[in-house]
Amino acid sequence: MRAVSAVPYLTGVCLAATTVVALDVGMEARPAVVAWPSAQVVPSVSAPSPSAERSAPSVDSLRSGADLPAGPAFPEHGAGTWHVVPPGSAGASGITYSVEVEDGVVLPHGDDSFAAVVDHVLRHPRGWASRHAFRRVGGDAEPELRIRLTSQRTARSLCGFELPYDTSCRIGSAVHLSSARWFRGAHTYGDDLRGYRTYAVNHEVGHFLGLGHEVCPADGAPAPVMMQQTLSVDNDGLASITTGSDQGVVVVPDGKSCTPNPWP
Repeated sequence: MRAVSAVPYLTGVCLAATTVVALDVGMEARPAVVAWPSAQVVPSVSAPSPSAERSAPSVDSLRSGADLPAGPAFPEHGAGTWHVVPPGSAGASGITYSVEVEDGVVLPHGDDSFAAVVDHVLRHPRGWASRHAFRRVGGDAEPELRIRLTSQRTARSLCGFELPYDTSCRIGSAVHLSSARWFRGAHTYGDDLRGYRTYAVNHEVGHFLGLGHEVCPADGAPAPVMMQQTLSVDNDGLASITTGSDQGVVVVPDGKSCTPNPWP
């Protein structure tokens, strides 16, 4: 699939509120336009009180599982350009990749904290490293794959926000990991933010490697890494959430429920 640059989508963004028009989680995405608020971060929010929860499962409750969890503040928007995080060391051969952070996105522990997670996941024997070698490069080389930490608003612009849920995506040779999800994870992973980040990297790199979405194969089984675990690990929930949106896979609401799994 052809690579898509973020810059053309962002140059037309204005302060007026606009309608976001596309979502294709993890796949090629249509461009969308978002409004840029003045706030630099989305504030921390409290979890809903038990009295606000529904007493019985419903379509709404299934879909609410895909919402962004409560948690710390995160970078809401950036400049629409990215800088390369210099590598400490690189392998001798393999698929070349760069680690990049959107300008204007500030991490509490610096850019290297993001790069360390990406490197760990791509080099771990449980991951794609069992089938593919990866070699990290710096800004003086043209990588085959770019792995980017992207602000919430830029990610919505590039990945789409039709459903609407914050997601990450792969566009051409670039993987965009949403800052909203990087900081807060997903309800499916609970407090396991590290596990969710591992899943997000593996899932989007899986798309780069040519893999499409999958569904839960058997009740109680580990979810395939190419399942849209950000939204749900249940086929019933995933079918409800993605109804009317082409995600490249037919999801049958057959009652099968998997457990979260970050590895291929």
